[in-house]
Amino acid sequence: MPTSTAADLRERILTEATRLFVSHGYHGISMREIAEAVGVSKAGLYYHFKDKEDLFLAILIANLEEIEQLIQRAREEGATAQEQISRVMRAIFRRAPEQRAIIRLASQEMAELSREARATFGRLYQEKFIHQIEDILRQGVARGELKPVNVRLATWLLLGMAYPFFYPAHERELGSSPEEAIDLMLTIFFEGITRPS
Repeated sequence: MPTSTAADLRERILTEATRLFVSHGYHGISMREIAEAVGVSKAGLYYHFKDKEDLFLAILIANLEEIEQLIQRAREEGATAQEQISRVMRAIFRRAPEQRAIIRLASQEMAELSREARATFGRLYQEKFIHQIEDILRQGVARGELKPVNVRLATWLLLGMAYPFFYPAHERELGSSPEEAIDLMLTIFFEGITRPS
């Protein structure tokens, strides 16, 4: 049986740890349990991540990098701000529920991390996610597609509407598909800020 490369093993650790953190929370899971789920020794786990915080932060940062790539692709493919935002939100909603739940997990568990880790994540969250959405809306305003609005506030309102769907259980409770939810959310959002033609 071929042995895994270090990169493959690191990816497996991130995948299993993501599943466990989403299911049990930051304090609900130990490094021993993560090592057992991956099928490695604790020493093998600590070879890749110095501690649980380091592993958790790596998951959050990897998720932000994936979201940044989704946003960049949406910006390249969408002609208008509305098309770009629609592509971003649909791409996020197409992700597996545990991947979407990482956004919610980050906000819930941030207080458990060190000041340095919080600062690192906060800077990257703004740079790779929030500022990107703001910039799409800002350009839409500049092109006259959108009403002149406070783009920072509009960004948080948009994400606030999406936030319940970062909880897999809420999706089931609402009794609608992600596609139906995203359609309604985007309609409500854009009918409020799009300039009438």
